[in-house]
Amino acid sequence: MRNGFKQLFIGFLLVFIKIHIIVDLLPDFIGYIFIYNGIKQIATISSQSYESLKVLSIILVVVSLPNFFMSDQFIQQISWLTYYPTLLSLLKVILVYFLFELLREVAKLLPSNSALLSTNRMFYWYMTVTLSSLFIQSFLMNVTMDVMLPVSILLIILYLIVEISFLVYLNNIRKRFPEEGSFERYA
Repeated sequence: MRNGFKQLFIGFLLVFIKIHIIVDLLPDFIGYIFIYNGIKQIATISSQSYESLKVLSIILVVVSLPNFFMSDQFIQQISWLTYYPTLLSLLKVILVYFLFELLREVAKLLPSNSALLSTNRMFYWYMTVTLSSLFIQSFLMNVTMDVMLPVSILLIILYLIVEISFLVYLNNIRKRFPEEGSFERYA
């Protein structure tokens, strides 16, 4: 169980951090492979099937492969590729939405309610910030630069805060579970 959360943490960290020198040094597709492995390990103790979540993470592995080679400047030069980052963001939000369903089920297995409460709180905060950010970004191109710049900076700051909070949440929830092999006493 702890290893599954560690895989999720590493995966989302690789997706979050982008260092692009000729190619992406921390490729997103490797992050999504870690996320797939984490989901597979965590879903083993749940009574429900999460095949759609696994399939979605595999789709993200495939869709994010071109991101390894393409820089942001290259994407902006080709008109039909300008929607590619938005597609990746939407798929990631859908993945996180379904991931939180799994995390809620797993949090219910812990003896206290605090894990479930923090999972629900993180879910609502993450979805509110990311969906509103994606929604507002689609309208920013139609406003003046005086409005667009402060709103863009605010959205970036909120997005960074929520992504870092999500990583901290994954690390904290991992620590709440006992070592491998000793979980049976809680279930």
